[in-house]
Amino acid sequence: MASISKWYAGKNVLITGATGFMGKVLMEKLLRSCPDVKALYILVRPKAGQSMSERVRDMMKCKLFDRVREDNPDFHQKIIPIGSELTQPGLAISPEDVQTLTSCINIVFHCAATIRFDEPLK
Repeated sequence: MASISKWYAGKNVLITGATGFMGKVLMEKLLRSCPDVKALYILVRPKAGQSMSERVRDMMKCKLFDRVREDNPDFHQKIIPIGSELTQPGLAISPEDVQTLTSCINIVFHCAATIRFDEPLK
């Protein structure tokens, strides 16, 4: 096992922006290259009439995950969605989820971004 894969073994990873392009690519790479990663916690918000769980379910069907799905058909069990809205105070994460995240997350990847270029700077 490669040293990077060993390092991720048994670790919990939090990813913001997991439903975006970079977030999906990161998730696929971690799931494929580090099969012993414990779990990927992803911050997700409802969008375009879809619930958080619908968005995650649709994302897992994406062609990008075909190889991961072939190697491990149950890979989706490592994906743990957390309801969130990054523009809100405290990221709108519930107190229960904050407790869960603070007690188990080992690594954080911040991939969230806005693609609106006319947003006001705060």
